[in-house]
Amino acid sequence: MRVAITGASGFLGGALAEAYRAEGDSVVALVRPTSQTTQLQQLGVEILQGDLTDESSFHNLLKNADLAIHCAAHTAEFGPWEVFYKTNVLSTRNFLEAGMQQGCSRLIYISSVAVYGNGRHHRGTDEDTAYETLIVDNYTRSKIMAETIAFNYFEKHNLPLTIIRPGYIWGSGDRVAMPRLIKGIKDKRLAVVEQGNNLLNLSHIDNVVEGIRLAASNDKAIGQAYNITDGSKITTRRFLEDILSIIGIEYKLRSFPYVPAYSFAYLCEIYAKIRRYKVDPLLTRYTVRMAKYDQVFNTSKAAFQLGYKPKVSYKAGMAAQVGYIRNLYYGQK
Repeated sequence: MRVAITGASGFLGGALAEAYRAEGDSVVALVRPTSQTTQLQQLGVEILQGDLTDESSFHNLLKNADLAIHCAAHTAEFGPWEVFYKTNVLSTRNFLEAGMQQGCSRLIYISSVAVYGNGRHHRGTDEDTAYETLIVDNYTRSKIMAETIAFNYFEKHNLPLTIIRPGYIWGSGDRVAMPRLIKGIKDKRLAVVEQGNNLLNLSHIDNVVEGIRLAASNDKAIGQAYNITDGSKITTRRFLEDILSIIGIEYKLRSFPYVPAYSFAYLCEIYAKIRRYKVDPLLTRYTVRMAKYDQVFNTSKAAFQLGYKPKVSYKAGMAAQVGYIRNLYYGQK
């Protein structure tokens, strides 16, 4: 089988490339000219350089592909809409159009549980839940727009498409979220909102890969969306304290009330906009919302239709990244 992947130089895309190569499948990846591709080349992945905003790049990628997976996305908490639109919305349209014209057998679009919104508690939210309407961040807005386009392609063109909605993807090898947390610890800026007792939407990298592969090989998944998370109920405080325990340092997690934190984040965003996004806000409303509300999503649809069952528990996942976390904090030894 020939598998085409966007975002293969990233965390999830790279894990998918490795998994499919381990099964003997051929993998082709669309990457930017500046992307680090050494590991992909070592895996025997075919590299195509291109641009997510260029439809021809997707046609080259999906030519003769049996399965296409669109992982590439701009996942920042804040930034100009133009960047989110081009990377998350326009690229998805290009992916779907190329998939249709190239006659690709199966397409997987990687979305996010963010489409349900982060301004309220989620305590078992399932796939029938409507999209968020009170949106304060461009990431959520762009993922909802991209999903809407994807479902339209399925309905109008009978495209063999499945949408996967992971939560916070974690595990060894993450080069974005965990390094950001470690930097917060080093800078003594890591804190929680209202004691950090909210539940996280954790999705271990191995579990997400498993969910995607199950969906890609099951015709029941065509035209469907699936939540793929760990099913764990881990609070923000426990997650951060476990990381601090692995590092082995004393660190007092400060806690801030929601309203003052949210107001401060709003002011930070206004300042960043005034500076034309040349500076990042110290805090964002997206982060504050995520730090207050429970984020637990129902995965029974994936379990019933696909046979999905998380392979990696929270305890095992945290134990497996001890060396990785310590290396991030203390440096490679």
